[in-house]
Amino acid sequence: NNVMARGRREALAALLALAVVASRAATLATGHAGTARRCVARMGPMRPSGERKFVKKLWKSRRGSLDELELAALSGSTNRTRTSRVDEVLRAPRRIRGAESRQGVDANPREDLRLTISGGEQKGRKLRTPDAYIRPMMAQVRQAMFSMLGELTELGPSTSMLDLFSGSGCVGLEALSRGCQTVASVDFSAKCADVMRYNARACGYEDRHTTVCAKAEDVLADPARFKLRYPFDLITLTPPYEEILYADLIKAVLASPGLGENTVIALEYPEELGVLPAVLGDGKLVGYRNRKYGRTVLAIYVCR
Repeated sequence: NNVMARGRREALAALLALAVVASRAATLATGHAGTARRCVARMGPMRPSGERKFVKKLWKSRRGSLDELELAALSGSTNRTRTSRVDEVLRAPRRIRGAESRQGVDANPREDLRLTISGGEQKGRKLRTPDAYIRPMMAQVRQAMFSMLGELTELGPSTSMLDLFSGSGCVGLEALSRGCQTVASVDFSAKCADVMRYNARACGYEDRHTTVCAKAEDVLADPARFKLRYPFDLITLTPPYEEILYADLIKAVLASPGLGENTVIALEYPEELGVLPAVLGDGKLVGYRNRKYGRTVLAIYVCR
């Protein structure tokens, strides 16, 4: 009897061990399946092999990339359905909490905002910020942008730059600090324009810096109206995500006389847009880099 009881206990222990092993295996398999489903969801729709090859080489793929229909609309299609689809896609869905008015207008200004130049002869210099809502480019993104620009062009005595949605003028002033010859900083807010002039004087760049208080779209459409020399060697755009249509902004850039051969365009946009097309305007703008920093994505295009 003792032998039989011991045998039953050993058999029961073996069954329990098998049950535990089976349970762990099922849990592991379920976890792998869930991970696989999440990976597939992040990959998004497959693109044509030629574009996928190009994107793999120069463009960082992420979820929600624009499809051929939207690329065709951005490249000049007049189809209203396609254009409206692009307008719907190229709008950041998340709004700023507590800020509903235009950038540069009194709307919960950030008193703790401190901006400094992160490179060049003025490295470490603190800049004044306007008493208004602005969304400046992060220092990490600025450093990455100028690092990538160094691979394409040299900020030297012949380099001219157009900085749109400038805010405090930090991006343009850092370009001057790094060797750019002339910079035109554009912002629609009079408060921002006053601060940009002050910061330029404080850095000693008033002779090389031009402040323009106007809409970015108006300056892109007619730079000569604002007494700016063009085409520009570099155009940077750091718009307020929630207050513009990126489709309209990109179209304005494509149609601008400020674009010349080999003009470099640096565009900041939110990750909610997915990945902008690698080629814009029937090949007029060719993507060079696309990098993500938190919620911010920085795209570098070259005009051909």
